[in-house]
Amino acid sequence: MTRLAARESPLGTFTQSLGRLPTLLRSMDPTWSLHSLAQLDAAFVAHHRITGFIWDIDGTLTAYHYRELLPEAVGPFGALRRIAGLGHVILSNAPEWRVRELAGMFPQLAVIRGYDQGGEVLSRRLLGDDDSWTAEELAARLAAGAVPLRKPSAELVRLAIAELGVDPSGVVMVGDQHFTDIAGANLAGIRSIKLRNPAASTFPRSIRVMQWIEAMLFRLRPGALRGSAGSR
Repeated sequence: MTRLAARESPLGTFTQSLGRLPTLLRSMDPTWSLHSLAQLDAAFVAHHRITGFIWDIDGTLTAYHYRELLPEAVGPFGALRRIAGLGHVILSNAPEWRVRELAGMFPQLAVIRGYDQGGEVLSRRLLGDDDSWTAEELAARLAAGAVPLRKPSAELVRLAIAELGVDPSGVVMVGDQHFTDIAGANLAGIRSIKLRNPAASTFPRSIRVMQWIEAMLFRLRPGALRGSAGSR
């Protein structure tokens, strides 16, 4: 496995997060837990004054590395995208090839990548066939030590908020994992929605093991016995 591939793997997420584990365990409660995307409709958006969504993809809108939306996501996601003035941006822990694929799958939505280079956070934006970094720039920055930021990361979420261009109070992160999507949102100070992953069986065994560990950590997190913030 190359150094870049290692950074983009589930193990890379775990390694990046190990030193912050106590903080992350306190940051796993979503604002809302929904059984399906169908519950996230125009009335929900209006009632909670949502102005922008940050979307996870694999396990949230698609099966693992699939090119098509989950059947149950097609209608609700399309309806959300038709709401005037509501912004959408994609934030995924997927590897480079998948990120480029996502840009092609959702050509009207920006896919945001973040990198840490010597303590400086760098932002990269893919929109359809357009990439804010050339292939040469990407290669040069990686060679110079730039490391892809992975959820959970407050800095990464803030890059997505900046892309939306709205007040953070109106932004909601939507994802299927407490440890990455929800913790990242909480670290950045925004609201979040935890969706059930309807395609868990399509994920590789290594990722399913990590998701099982996440579920155990969620049950053992500080304050778990006092109830979840997802009931708010």
